[in-house]
Amino acid sequence: MKNSTISLAILLGLTSMSAVAAQDNAFQHQASLDYQTNSEEVSDGSWNANYRYYIAPVDQSNSPYALNGFLAQTTNLGASYSKLDVGIYDFDAYSVDGTYVFASKWFVSASYYRAETTITGFDASNTDYDAYRGEVGYYFNESSSISAFYADGDNNAVEVYGLNLRSFVTLESTAGVDLTANWTHTDFDDAFNLGADWYVNNSWSVGAGYHNNDVDDLFSLQTAYWLRISDNFSANFNLSKVLDSDVDGVGMGVGVVGRF
Repeated sequence: MKNSTISLAILLGLTSMSAVAAQDNAFQHQASLDYQTNSEEVSDGSWNANYRYYIAPVDQSNSPYALNGFLAQTTNLGASYSKLDVGIYDFDAYSVDGTYVFASKWFVSASYYRAETTITGFDASNTDYDAYRGEVGYYFNESSSISAFYADGDNNAVEVYGLNLRSFVTLESTAGVDLTANWTHTDFDDAFNLGADWYVNNSWSVGAGYHNNDVDDLFSLQTAYWLRISDNFSANFNLSKVLDSDVDGVGMGVGVVGRF
């Protein structure tokens, strides 16, 4: 069965379910599975599985569901796996990461990432890639952080370092706006990313992004929805479009999330 058929079946199954009253209880475990693709070739998408454990219960009753983990500002551990199989290319990626948050609200993070690419056919080959990343940051209020990061790897990987800034601003009539800014430096380029996602309520967001480096100057639009089906089970959907670029079609994603 093609990935597009599986994704459509998941989508129809979720939308046909009757939502029940959710109590928005706190959680410490989150597991998710999603499929990300493009409207130009829906079957050429990637499957992504993620798990995260928070050392302290995370409140999900007073902020957008997609931001609960960030706003919790608590120590956590995570693992992920991604799979992309397109034509002669077979790509698998694994990662583990952890963040420790001190009582002073300083935090340190570390992650390990491994990618394995297999090419079949006449030019059959296998390539493995390992990367490491470290980050140090500070939560300067209940909904904002600033951090510096460094990443490197093997197989002639490009050394990368930069800064991240993020802040969620609550609003009176709607949930609020999630603002992000990022600067990334390599030996041959500097990249800047800006983003703003307006949360109409705790489930639905619409936003825009801007990316600039020595090659590209791009704008993007996106929207996402988090469907609460029960207190332990949710579905999420997203759409995105890169403007004025060679990227055709619309980015699409559908996923399921378990919290307990």
